[in-house]
Amino acid sequence: MKKATRFAALFLVVAMALCMFAACTDGNGTQSDPKSNPDEQTVSEESKAPQLFEGLPEKNYNNEEFIILVPGDEFGSYASFEVEEMDTYTLTMNDALKQRNELVGEKFGVTIKSLRTQSGQNMLDLIRNESIAFTGDFDVATPYIPNAASLAAEGALYNFNELKYIDLSKPCWDQNAVDSLSICGQTYFATGDLNLLTLACTHAIVFNKDLVKEFNLDDPYKLVNDGDWTIDKLREMGAAVHNLTQDGKEGMSVEDRFGFLVNSNYVTSMYIGAGKKLVEKDNDDVPYIALVNEASTAATIFSKIFDLVNDPNVTGKIDDTNSDYYKSAVASGTNCWDAATASVANKLALFRSMSVIDIIDLGEYYCNFGVLPTPKFDKAQDGYHSFVSTILSTAFVVPSGYPDTDKASIIIQALTEASTKTTKHAYYDTILKGRKIQDYDSEDMLDIIFNSRVYDLGVIYNWGGTSTWDTNSIGLFMNDVAFSGGTTMTFASKLDSIKDKIQTDLEDDIEWFLDQAAK
Repeated sequence: MKKATRFAALFLVVAMALCMFAACTDGNGTQSDPKSNPDEQTVSEESKAPQLFEGLPEKNYNNEEFIILVPGDEFGSYASFEVEEMDTYTLTMNDALKQRNELVGEKFGVTIKSLRTQSGQNMLDLIRNESIAFTGDFDVATPYIPNAASLAAEGALYNFNELKYIDLSKPCWDQNAVDSLSICGQTYFATGDLNLLTLACTHAIVFNKDLVKEFNLDDPYKLVNDGDWTIDKLREMGAAVHNLTQDGKEGMSVEDRFGFLVNSNYVTSMYIGAGKKLVEKDNDDVPYIALVNEASTAATIFSKIFDLVNDPNVTGKIDDTNSDYYKSAVASGTNCWDAATASVANKLALFRSMSVIDIIDLGEYYCNFGVLPTPKFDKAQDGYHSFVSTILSTAFVVPSGYPDTDKASIIIQALTEASTKTTKHAYYDTILKGRKIQDYDSEDMLDIIFNSRVYDLGVIYNWGGTSTWDTNSIGLFMNDVAFSGGTTMTFASKLDSIKDKIQTDLEDDIEWFLDQAAK
């Protein structure tokens, strides 16, 4: 059941924030919160240490506004919460945003502002227009990563290699992304500690701890730590809990108990979790279709994923409009996503796939839940791999028409560096770990998840597709095949029908990037 009132939640936020403030200012330098790491502080003097902004020049822009174009509310909770304070944010997040922006503002004489896209506005067009003729409506932008990729391949963005004061080698930039997002040595967008949506869009699994106990199942945390958390183990445990006849009706509904609730996008995530990528890069940083080169291995991995997704004794398909789960959610007056969260909370789902951002919603329930990484393909696999669903993740870009690249690079670098101990800490350590996550084991799981993030160029550039959600693209075709149940297509037949278009799209983009590298 849900928490009684928003007031109670707000009271808790305020109370904990006050406790954290007291802990951070304790006379002996220690923190009183037993779940806090004494080496980390939400309002941290470390943020003002000499190493912050090291390498950046002394500049004063006379309190000019520095405006960042950010995604608005088109995709609900996936709107940007990364740049400027808002009334709808928690006290902790607003305090962190204020502190971060003041650190940068005081150092460089700027006022940090955001410009949110409005309903019907196309961020792609706004950035394209700015790349052609600078209007001053905004300085830089944080579009969703696939949009950044489209703009990069059009020549609408500055190459980060040409932005003098951006240092992608610093730990405030996601090094997995730095390694993965370049093509032919060219980097046109980057994501780091400011880009909380990218952190939030990392895939994970949540589970109901009460069901684990009631059914005397293996401890999921121990399975992860022992290297035994696999697709087969998820399926085995899910089958032990799944109940086909709980409500006495034919077919499964939101009133029944499921072993595993899965969304379509998680099919690709499980493939990535098996230690594979759709697209790899050679020693010259040139991408190639790894999926085609390893078609036999890919088919074997997909077969196991397919069997899990389509096992009626384990799995419910959250967003499949033809599934009983989806239909019953709509009939009950809710959407499939809220229904899936409620299923976990109400002990009607043992496991559920989700993005980290959805943990916030689950934390609104009185629910005994834990967090796990995506399972391995088998026990022999070396480590876990956590897919970043980049469709609604953000990255910094600078439109090619922007007249002062030094200013852009200074403020972007400064904001990213200053975010580490302010906004990122507030979101990751205080909100996720300190409030929404319920035990130290899940905190450890979050660390495993975030330390094993994977970006895939195939998903980002959507080769083979004509739109973000085109299931003929390399990034989405596996989702389509798995959720079809194999009734209209197979892995091999679908891949065979789209691989030529994928290859052509890839080669066209490679040619453009090679031309840029030669200049």
